[in-house]
Amino acid sequence: MFSAVSWLWSVHAAKLGAKAIVSDVLHLPMTTRGLTQRFCCLLGSVLLSLLPVQWTTATEPDDVETHRVFYVRQTVGDDANDGLSPNKAWRSMSMLGKALRAGDSAYIGPGLYREEATLANSGTADAWITLIADTTGAFTGDPAGVVMVTGAEAIDERIFVEQPALGVFTAPSPEERVLGIVEMDGPQYLYKSVRGTRAFLKDGVPALEVLAGLPSSFFYDRDAKAVYIHTSDGRPPTAHEIEFIHRQSGITTHGKEHVAVVGFTFRHMGLAGINFDLGSSHCAAIHNTSYGAWQGIRVCNSTDVMVVDNTLFRNSNCGVYFLSASAHGYAVGNVLYQNSKGIRWSSDSAHGMALNNLVFANHDTGILIQNADDIRLSGNVLVNNVISQLTVKKSRYRSRGNCFETRDSEQLVAQIDFTGRYKTLLEYQQAVKQDLDSLERCDALPAKEDVHKLHAESLAYAERARARLAKEATKGSSPGSSK
Repeated sequence: MFSAVSWLWSVHAAKLGAKAIVSDVLHLPMTTRGLTQRFCCLLGSVLLSLLPVQWTTATEPDDVETHRVFYVRQTVGDDANDGLSPNKAWRSMSMLGKALRAGDSAYIGPGLYREEATLANSGTADAWITLIADTTGAFTGDPAGVVMVTGAEAIDERIFVEQPALGVFTAPSPEERVLGIVEMDGPQYLYKSVRGTRAFLKDGVPALEVLAGLPSSFFYDRDAKAVYIHTSDGRPPTAHEIEFIHRQSGITTHGKEHVAVVGFTFRHMGLAGINFDLGSSHCAAIHNTSYGAWQGIRVCNSTDVMVVDNTLFRNSNCGVYFLSASAHGYAVGNVLYQNSKGIRWSSDSAHGMALNNLVFANHDTGILIQNADDIRLSGNVLVNNVISQLTVKKSRYRSRGNCFETRDSEQLVAQIDFTGRYKTLLEYQQAVKQDLDSLERCDALPAKEDVHKLHAESLAYAERARARLAKEATKGSSPGSSK
């Protein structure tokens, strides 16, 4: 998880990483060097945008460019404030959407934010917009904690009524469309939508019949504004802690430029934790955690987007997805596990790079390249992905220096187009002439995130933190105390 205290060290480490990448350029084919150098330039501009500087304020003369710092604090914030100091912080992260403009930064304090922020403005090459999760409270003044953003709302499970004939349960949802369902007491995967099943789409099986035979699934009846669910174990919803998902994404840019999102934890979104969408460019997602969504981080029809050092897991479609003619998308140093796919390029995306990612135990494939062009893979560790470590369909790619490890006799090292299915690295190397210097014995895998611990900490944070702040304020105002 991202630590604000270690922020400068993270920047320094990232700089060292950039130097290593530049060094690696010398060992790459000439056709790859331009792509890697482009990434280094983009990384450098992001790092400059994160340096802690003393911004000018709105009291400066009109001809001086203003760069403001905003603060959001769940503990003591108030949306009636101006948000421009820790003592006058906002309470809602959504306040940042319209407020942030080129050169502005925002520190968001720990806590659980059941909301979303869609940015209305762009940064510039010299004045990025940066949103930073202040997990230690070093900038906001809050006690340390996770900065959790969720698209889900807690419900009273007693609203459900059993449908005995089918063994499912129904509840009204008149106010908002239900985009997803999650059992917080379970592993926190999204329930499967009946509307996305083959039985419903192609075989014409009635929705409630599909639901009855499919545990951990739901059907939202748009006309009746009612939701039907089949719990993971068939027990009543009152036996579980259930949340309804109403929001698409945690932080979204539509056609915006030069935006960096750093250090957040996103969970249970209808679409993605971070969504760089519809012509966004020169954006970065750094050191975030995103789980329990459709996609952890989504890059759609956008260019020059960096996805660096994130942890992405248990997302129903994939960990990070570059789609719809996204170009120059870089996935670097991420950890991706238990998604359907780990990293994915598709639909005419091009000139992408996956570098030094750890991709393991995904339910389908580790890296999927589908109808994409000029995708480069290097230094990735692909282990125990259930169907294939690497899948390439109708795409042009270059791959070297990776590690492939299967842990089941049915798993593939690689699947190339529709006929090439290779169970060993040697078979793949001989047939495709890629990854000739790659390995098939990889290092130990990291521990997985504890979703129940994250959930418990985020729920308990606000009350605990306010009590501590109140105690510190009382102590600070006592006779003889120093301020």
